[in-house]
Order: sequence, then structure tokens, then C-alpha cells
Amino acid sequence: MKQLIKRLFSDSAAFAIATMGNKVVAAMLGPIYVAFLTGEGEIAEWGLTNTLTLILTYLSILGTDAAMAFYFYDAKDVTERRTYFTNAVVFSAGVCLIFTVFAFLFGAPLSEWVYESTRDYSNLLPVAFMATFGAIIIQHILGYARYSRRVWLFNIFSMAYVIGSNLLSIFFVVVYDMRVMGIFYGQLIGQLTVALILIILFRKEFVLRISRKHLMDLIRYGAPLLPTLLAFWVMTSVSRPILYHMDSRLSADIYETCIRIASIIVLITSPFQLAWRPFSMSIKEREDAPQLFGLVGRALLVVGTLAVMILAFFMKPLYHLYIIGRDDQSLSSGYIYVWALSLGTLFNVLHNVFGVGLLIKKKTQVISYGFMIAAAIYLIGNLILVPVFSIWGTVIMTVVAYLFVIVWVYWKNQKEYPIDFRFRSILIYLAVFFISMTGVTWVQLSEMEYAWICYVLAFVVTFGSVFATGLFSISSLNRIGHLLPKLGGKG
Repeated sequence: MKQLIKRLFSDSAAFAIATMGNKVVAAMLGPIYVAFLTGEGEIAEWGLTNTLTLILTYLSILGTDAAMAFYFYDAKDVTERRTYFTNAVVFSAGVCLIFTVFAFLFGAPLSEWVYESTRDYSNLLPVAFMATFGAIIIQHILGYARYSRRVWLFNIFSMAYVIGSNLLSIFFVVVYDMRVMGIFYGQLIGQLTVALILIILFRKEFVLRISRKHLMDLIRYGAPLLPTLLAFWVMTSVSRPILYHMDSRLSADIYETCIRIASIIVLITSPFQLAWRPFSMSIKEREDAPQLFGLVGRALLVVGTLAVMILAFFMKPLYHLYIIGRDDQSLSSGYIYVWALSLGTLFNVLHNVFGVGLLIKKKTQVISYGFMIAAAIYLIGNLILVPVFSIWGTVIMTVVAYLFVIVWVYWKNQKEYPIDFRFRSILIYLAVFFISMTGVTWVQLSEMEYAWICYVLAFVVTFGSVFATGLFSISSLNRIGHLLPKLGGKG
């Protein structure tokens, strides 16, 4: 077991190189986008376009990337593994190409429907969709590299396509003043180039065989996840058009800026998420797997929430540094929303751990039901709260919806694959965390002179509740320390 824990976190650390590199670059280049997208609504329109490319990605891939995580290990030999891989790439890229052709034919009326702008966006969706075509190919190939544990190849090309595309986008935005269009022209060139290079490098992994059986295996495993993905899309994206059309374009600009800063939490969650799926599937037959899953779930919750809290303490200067290129102060109030949006990202990763048994037992449709219910709660809540509370309505519903998902998948998971997560202790700990963060937000809104005293108090109380609730205990940590070498010897 000790070796398995080391492997999980060594894989997470290795995959973190690309994620951290990409996020650092995004953090550095983000203020440039904010500084040059000065027209009201332009930051929001950038986000709206990403919202559409995200749902295009889900519809095109149809869960086949998740299916590959399973069939990579379940395939009986290398030839069958390559057959699954080839069918996944060809199917996803083909579906995306169909949508891209549709966007080219009807780009102008679509843009008038999506955007409330006087700018010419008739070519925006076709360009963005074609860039997505390249991104889908990259996603599949890098996923295959990840399952093969080709860590450095994964890291190099993950950074190459994200950083390269961003640099090209900056060139079009800054030099040619192409605004939102320039961002997606950069993505188009960068992502298609990297996709072509990866196809050449992985040419031996493709087989000249389109197998209906293997494709249907992929779709049968992955398609039940599509409602989950669509529900996830609602929970991550639908607030953008609601704020844009029902509140104001300025609110949508602020929210989009907050979302991008909140993604800093991905530095913690994304490397883990990349390593978790193949790791959990590879040890699913071990007798001690449930014990390990429970330990990892509780640890990720505590580390993630404490990281969100610490991030909130320093968010105001970080946020103002992010928007330093703006001549006006229209976006300056957004820092108070960031912690809750970061928490939503953390909760989304946690559902993979609390519902790991459902994935092992191939009960993916149960996860879908939970996300669909949560998406409905989120959508209805936004429609009711945004007109009254503006961005706070979206922030509140983000936390509520993702917390519902965690409770749902835990409840269903225990029926199929019982794991001792000490869930009662988790709920008490989260209650303490929310009370503490409410206090921190009030202190920031009040602009108290000695706010750091409140910050220290909030952290001490929250950290102390980890042990007070029984989520972890010093004695249990000592017992685990003595137990690990013995369990590791059995691994």
C-alpha cells in the first residue's frame, strides 16, 4: 500500500509539471487579455465562446476518453488497445468536423443569437470549432500517453499546445488588435499544429481498422456519462449567458475574470485528477483498495479546502494584480467571489473519489442522475437568484450544486462499493469551513484594519476541526505510519 500511495502522488507530481506550467503561463498572459479586451462584454464574449466549444467537445467525444481509461487496461493485448484508441480518435474528430461544417454554413445567424454585440462575430464560431477539432485529437492522444505513463511526452505537448496557442493569441490580440477573434485564431493555428505533430509521433499506435464492436464498447461505456458531462456543462457554463443576458455584460465580465483566477486551484486538483482515474482502475482488485480510497478522499478534501482558504486570504492583491492593465476599476470588486468558485472546482474533483466504486462497478449512469439533478438545481437557482443577487446568486448555487453531487455519489457509492470516508465527520468539518469562510468574506467586505487576525483565527478553527471531528487524528496518523511498511510489503 505504501508503494501505491507513493505511485499515486509521484504520478500526480509528474503530471503537475504540465498543469503548473500551463497555469503559470495563463496567469501571466491573462492580464494581457484583460487589458486589451476593454470593450464592455468582450471578456464575457470570450467566455461565452469557450462555453460553446466546451459543449462541442463533450458532444464530440461522447465519453470515449473516459472509456479509454477503462479499456486501456481491460484490452487483452496491444492490438486491441490500439483498436480502441483509433476508433475513439476517429469517431470524436469526425463528429466535431460535422459541427464545424455546420458552423461555417450558419455562422452569421448563430453569432447574432449568441452575442449582444455590434462587433462582427460571424466567423468566430467556425474558427473556434475548428480549433476544437485540433484540441479533441490532442486530448485523446495525450490521454493515451498518460495511460501509458509517458509522463514527459505528456508534459511537453500539454505545455506546447496550451502555451503555444496562448502566445499566438496574444500576438493576434496585441499586434493586430483582433480582440476576441484574435484569441481563437491563435488557438486554431496552435492546436491544429500540435495535433498534426502528435498524429505523426503516435502513427504506430493507430491501426487501419474501424471496428464497430470496439466503437460500440467505447460508446456503451462512455455515452452514459454524456448526461453527466452536459449537466457539468450547465454547472460550469450556463451562468455565463444568464449573467450576460439577464443581469449585465459588466457582471458577466467580472464573473469571467473571477473564474479564470479561481482556476488557480487546478494547480492542486488537476494533477491529482489526471493520475487518479488510471491509478484507481489499476488497483481496483486489491483487497485494501477501499481503505486507500477512503484515506485519499479525506486527505484531498482537507488539503483542498485549506488551500482555498489560504488563497482567499491573499486574493485581493492577487486579483488586483491580475487586472492591473485596466485603466478603469470596473472589475475591481470581483475578488470576493473567487474562493467559492475555487471550491466548486475542488468539489467536482472530489466526486471522482467519493464515487470511485460506481466507476469500478460500471454504474456510471448513477453519477449521471446525480449531476442531472444538480444541474437542474443550479439552473433554476441561477434563474431565480441572479436577477436579485447578481453574481452572488451564481456563487451560492455553485457551492450548493457541487455539494449535492458529493452527497449523492457518496450515498449511491456505499450501496455498491462501501468505503469508510467518515462522512459524518466530513459534513461537520465542511460546516465549520463554510462558517469560517463566511466570516472571512464579511471581513473583506468590511475592509477591517486588522483582517489578518480574523484570517489566523479562521484557519486555526478550521484546521482544528479536522481533528475535533474525527476526520483525522494524531493517533490514527501514527498508526497508519506504523502500518504502511507492513502493507507495502504485501503490495
